[in-house]
Amino acid sequence: MKKIINLGVAGAGAVFHHMHYPALLKLADKFRIVSVYDPSAGTKREFRKLYGKEPFIFAGSGDELLNNSDIDAIAIFTPTGTHTEYTLKALKNRKNVFLEKPVSVDPGDVKKIIEAEKKTGKFVQVGMVLRYSSFYRQISKLVNGGKYGKVLWMNWIETRPFDPMQWRYVNTNRNGDAVIFDKAVHQFNLFNAFAGAKPAEVMAMGGQYLLNSIKSKKLRAFSSEVSLKGESCDHFMAMIRYRNNVKASITVSYVSPHARESRWVIQLEKAKVIAHFETFVNAARSSRRKWNGNPSSIYLFKDDRNYPVVWKYPMSYPPQEKNLVFFDEYEDEPMHPGSTAQWAAFYDSCIKNTKPESSARVALLDTIVAAAVTRSVKEHRSVKISV
Repeated sequence: MKKIINLGVAGAGAVFHHMHYPALLKLADKFRIVSVYDPSAGTKREFRKLYGKEPFIFAGSGDELLNNSDIDAIAIFTPTGTHTEYTLKALKNRKNVFLEKPVSVDPGDVKKIIEAEKKTGKFVQVGMVLRYSSFYRQISKLVNGGKYGKVLWMNWIETRPFDPMQWRYVNTNRNGDAVIFDKAVHQFNLFNAFAGAKPAEVMAMGGQYLLNSIKSKKLRAFSSEVSLKGESCDHFMAMIRYRNNVKASITVSYVSPHARESRWVIQLEKAKVIAHFETFVNAARSSRRKWNGNPSSIYLFKDDRNYPVVWKYPMSYPPQEKNLVFFDEYEDEPMHPGSTAQWAAFYDSCIKNTKPESSARVALLDTIVAAAVTRSVKEHRSVKISV
């Protein structure tokens, strides 16, 4: 009989409701939620509105949850500023941890977690959901397969309306800048995975166009206009230089009142990869490919001498069908690509007592880059990274 992991959940807000709980329901043969703790009075009401009566108990405190001997592992979805405290207590109680990103705004906190893992023999898997998606796996094959040579440079651009969750934008000293730590940490993670060396230097600029603007009472969010203020940037641009001279650049903007765009370009020595992560617009009427969900796609342009290399024939626009090497609508994934796969991987790590791919040690480098970007934005200068 397959062992079921008894799970405790700290923090049962929107991230739990809309992404993690649906994924765990699909893995009911692997996980059973025993107890949940959330200090918000509206959490239980919101859960029941979405799913009906909850099949678990609500703990009276965080300590009651963490000390529960019936629980094998803890999932932590609380605000970033509380991650270290919850994680260290969970490890001390000899429970494996699924920790939503970012781990912390302070690389020193991540190092404490790594030391605690060593002492307790337990592990932390960080919720870098993209690392478990078919999108990431396909890019890994193209980049790491060796067929097209080494990475030369990478660029990611993401534009989107504001996320209306107020807590993301306030108290940045504890929770981090929303655009840098909560959003772009995904991209830093992927840059670090494919650069082939450790980061050496960061140069970044950012600020606020709309957030806290006295000209605008409300901001365009995903589903409506919302009143929103905070300390975070609402846009930033950054360049990361790695020790092997690979460059990675990123632009993230929350001030775009239209369908979200997430586009990644990876230039290899012998090919170019253009990856569109989650398309939130309908297919054009003239397109041969239709879709029902929010698909990701990857196009590969090889230097195989079959393209006319003249200025009026840009090979990347429009992409031809022969260049399409990946297309996935993620029909089996609730809300986000990789959301179920990351939990299946967590289960395997718990059962086999093996380190997860998205480990605290991997997250340490992501945190170092995010902290350097934040510092560069604030101090208006380049920041050297020593790791």
